Amino acid sequence: MLFVAGCGYGLGSPGLNLPAGARSVSITLFENHTRDRGVEVALQRALEAEFRRRGGLAVVPEPGGDLKLTGSIHRLGDVPVASRGTDEAVTLQERISVSARLVERATGEVIVRAPRVVEVTEFGVEPGAIITTSPRFQSEPVDARDIANLSNVPLGEGRRGTAQSEVLQKLAADIYSAMMEGF
Repeated sequence: MLFVAGCGYGLGSPGLNLPAGARSVSITLFENHTRDRGVEVALQRALEAEFRRRGGLAVVPEPGGDLKLTGSIHRLGDVPVASRGTDEAVTLQERISVSARLVERATGEVIVRAPRVVEVTEFGVEPGAIITTSPRFQSEPVDARDIANLSNVPLGEGRRGTAQSEVLQKLAADIYSAMMEGF
């Protein structure tokens, strides 16, 4: 699911609205207004990979680049979207919301602005799974009575990490489209 300010479809080439001399872009760390430290680094890497993969501009480190992509991460989190009768979540939805700007470095002029880009993905959680590599499982002797109380948090966290990686890749593609193709 994608929400970007603007509308319409077009079959433009990359860089349709860019200044004539723009040949390179630097992608800054987005301001992170969430509790998830490090997501700004993962987003920067995903954006750099997307811009390199799809072309149109050379990706160069800061403070280089004819253009500079900046932005803010406003929300990152997951919410349950499906549960069992016991109110135990079995599906979570990872959602990220950012704003982005493409700025001409020489003039400071904002070339493209995407005030709200949202991406969502869902992932499942295995209720009742026992993770033998979890710190609790390995930190103390466990008997049969303890097994019923073990958490599936490590499995959920692993799937959350995969979902976060997926949502960041999709978000990078959305931002590229907004900045380079006007979508």
